[in-house]
Amino acid sequence: MMDILRKARLGAVLAAVAVAAVTSATTGEIAKAPMSWHSGWFVKNMCYKDARSFAKTALSRNGYNTVFTPPNAVLGSNGSTIVEVSYAPAQTSYNPGQFAKVHFTVTATSNDSKSAENARNRVRENIVRAQYIDTC
Repeated sequence: MMDILRKARLGAVLAAVAVAAVTSATTGEIAKAPMSWHSGWFVKNMCYKDARSFAKTALSRNGYNTVFTPPNAVLGSNGSTIVEVSYAPAQTSYNPGQFAKVHFTVTATSNDSKSAENARNRVRENIVRAQYIDTC
């Protein structure tokens, strides 16, 4: 499980670096475009089978298009900021059709630290506040 999460995070970082390199190369400001990232995690009691849907919805509600969906993660971008939402069940044995604790990590990367921080906060808040109308 940890290997999958590492690969997902590596993919997010590589994608962020690629976006920064393309943006910087086209403006000629390679030395003036440092990357900033903000990350945080939380636990939500929910159906694990719905974690991907919650992540995609939170990204799209905040203006991020889904660009990559590795196992246990969703990566979104708006052209200047990249946001990765990864998730994993808190227990080793779980039933996807029952409520359980799900660990979420939200990481945002941008050339602008404030943009990365705002993106992380908005997406995280969207997932935290999302509620089920029905049960699993």
